[in-house]
Amino acid sequence: MRRLLAILAAALLALPLVARQQVKDLDIKVTVNRDGSAGVVQTWSVYVNEGTEWYIPVQNLGPMAVENLHVSEGGTVFESVGRHWDVDWTRARKTGKCGMVPKGDGAELCWGIGEYGDHVWTVSFTLTGLVMGYDDADALIFTWIPAGMGASPEHARVTIVPGFDCPEWTYDNTRVWGFGFYGDINVANGAVVAETSESMGYSSKFITLVKFNSGVFQPTVVRGGPVQDMIDRALDGSSYGEDDDDKFFLGLFGLLFCGGLLLLIWAGIASALGYKWKKSLFGKTKIEGWYRDVPLEGSLPAAYYLLSKGKRFEVSAPANSLIGAYFLRWILSGAVRVENSLDSKNVNLTFLTDTVSFDSVEEDLFRWARIASGGNLVLEKGEFEKWSKKNYQKLMDWPNRASRAGKDWFRDHGYFVRSGECNTDGRKEACHLIEFQNFLKDFTISDQREAVEVKLWKDYLVYAQLFGIADKVAKQFKKLYPAEFQELAQQTGMDVNTLNRTILWSNSMSNRAFTQAVAKAGSVSGTGGHTSFGGGGGSFGGGFGGGAR
Repeated sequence: MRRLLAILAAALLALPLVARQQVKDLDIKVTVNRDGSAGVVQTWSVYVNEGTEWYIPVQNLGPMAVENLHVSEGGTVFESVGRHWDVDWTRARKTGKCGMVPKGDGAELCWGIGEYGDHVWTVSFTLTGLVMGYDDADALIFTWIPAGMGASPEHARVTIVPGFDCPEWTYDNTRVWGFGFYGDINVANGAVVAETSESMGYSSKFITLVKFNSGVFQPTVVRGGPVQDMIDRALDGSSYGEDDDDKFFLGLFGLLFCGGLLLLIWAGIASALGYKWKKSLFGKTKIEGWYRDVPLEGSLPAAYYLLSKGKRFEVSAPANSLIGAYFLRWILSGAVRVENSLDSKNVNLTFLTDTVSFDSVEEDLFRWARIASGGNLVLEKGEFEKWSKKNYQKLMDWPNRASRAGKDWFRDHGYFVRSGECNTDGRKEACHLIEFQNFLKDFTISDQREAVEVKLWKDYLVYAQLFGIADKVAKQFKKLYPAEFQELAQQTGMDVNTLNRTILWSNSMSNRAFTQAVAKAGSVSGTGGHTSFGGGGGSFGGGFGGGAR
């Protein structure tokens, strides 16, 4: 009796292992046509020993449609019953047949399991309208594998290829994202390839988002509007952009152990000693001395160009400092008015003009900040940061535009021998910028300092913000010239404490805003790599469930 009970217990314990459905591998190839339709071929490698049929939901199709289902196994083509599949048929009746169960927003694709055990099914169907047209690009976002399957794939891969003559897909014309699974997605050899790196779970999905430059397709389904709105919806809740710091430190780690250690040490020592400027722009690598006048005719783009491109070791100037410099200039020039906020660490800005007229780079930033302020034209805490996150592409390109504008300033003034190399007069002007930075940093410790007119301090503080030292310079100025500092505050309609807080705020706000844009633009730029388990909102296709039933 005990022996019999032991045998029964062993059988019961082993039963779940024997009866478990298993999707060993799912390979999906998608061939996209010029009109946006696509032929889909799925290869299912499974083990099954329950149910009468295998089904896959293809729902939430919107303007799309699923057609022409075909199933085969081992060279045997299943009989298609079209859209007249009956889930209540017996297993015997379903064997060797396939069909669809219409749903309000799509269909379930079904075929008979036949004998229990291992199977390799080849399933093909057509999707119309997979690639859709937007105002500025074409794109597809589709859930190839739904959540809630009875047995989730242990490995899955989706390959998307063009089925017509077109320019090869590269990162120049194609951007990619993956959601709902752990793995990678890339553009390689003219195809988009997404693949899992670990088994999918019950809550996993397999979503791909692909954006194509306009002109590659002539899609029959046109949704209109900016494609970025669709992308932002998909990215909401994703992990894209969250690990840029990790990537940086991993890259640095690799650099140190791949022969770059000595170079890095040498560069650090040279910079610490002041030998950090390019001779092509400055005529020397170490720049000493002072310059008291506002350099470069007050052109912030020209200054940013030198700080960005003039360093010997390819370390760009922080773009957030340029943003902060512009904000501070608007405040000090009266283009915006500072209002005290409930938060003692922040200020609000009321826009008093429609535009500024310094340069096109500044005008765009001013317009964006004004839009971020909303209908009341009061820029409050977090509003510009929120705008930056949503419009990261504009803000990420803006520093490059500023640098190009600064380079144009040098060319227009005849300061270039050739592009990126200054003549004698140009080098003198370039050195004045670094000498002016030296002056702002060092004048408080010198016995040769002279009293400075209050009207110049507005420009001084703006440039100090560009150099990242505005708070320190303001503190020194207040200590050395309290009466003049009081006068400066009165000219801007603020008391001394509010002026101090405004300088600190312009620095921290610009840091937060650009950090939001950088975080959003890292992996978010669609240049491949890891996928995100979260996100993927707005996807077509998918549904819930699937497998044997």
